[in-house]
Amino acid sequence: MKKPDIQEFSNFIIDYVSTMVSIGTYSSRINRCARRIADIYGYYLRLDFSFNYTTINIIDPNDYSISRTYIVKNAYNFIDFGLISNLSALSWAIYDHVYDIKVAKRCFKKLINTKQRPLYSYILIQSFGNAAFSRLFGGDFGTMFLILFTTLIGASLKALLMKFNIDTRIQYILCSFIASYIAFLGVGLNITKTPEVALGSSILFLIPGVFFINSVLDILKDYIQVGLSRIVNIIIFVCCIAIGLYMTLTLSNFRLLQ
Repeated sequence: MKKPDIQEFSNFIIDYVSTMVSIGTYSSRINRCARRIADIYGYYLRLDFSFNYTTINIIDPNDYSISRTYIVKNAYNFIDFGLISNLSALSWAIYDHVYDIKVAKRCFKKLINTKQRPLYSYILIQSFGNAAFSRLFGGDFGTMFLILFTTLIGASLKALLMKFNIDTRIQYILCSFIASYIAFLGVGLNITKTPEVALGSSILFLIPGVFFINSVLDILKDYIQVGLSRIVNIIIFVCCIAIGLYMTLTLSNFRLLQ
């Protein structure tokens, strides 16, 4: 196989790394997959991660004058475990079968352009999951129905705000307030007899669990900087959730304040 031109390889690896970052892959996995591809094409690759940017250094080990350096802004989309698995498998397929760079690019585009499940299906699954959790936390069937409804509204609002690129912190505050206030209205209508569970479960869909897991994995894998930056952002998001919840408690006569 002919060694690909460094610019052609750079364009491919930037797209590959950017996509992996955007769908919620932890840093060490991205690094392993990308370096596996770089090794088979005869290039040295170094990745430096931060929460907002990824620095990509590409060097031809046979001629250090042939190199590229890019600073790529990270974009975060919906987490997609299926695509993460498929892109990881693509790195092994390239490594095992020594695909030509053009073949690798076609396979990559085919994977990212594969028709995804509609957004409403994820929202429905999340809503039923949160309703089930509220039952596990001691809620009654009225609480389950209420949490199903609040999650449908809150998750739909969050998706809408993401579509319009609203600041993430504002998203968390607004969604936390709307979801918890709907839960309060449900308590006022006597839909549930377990108001504490209803209030606590109404914001479950906002908890950044995957970000927290990724931050721990990054720290354990010695990606300390990006791991700590993720944790700081998680703390900020949790504070935003708390602000939205506090707004509901302040504007209502919810008995948790009494």
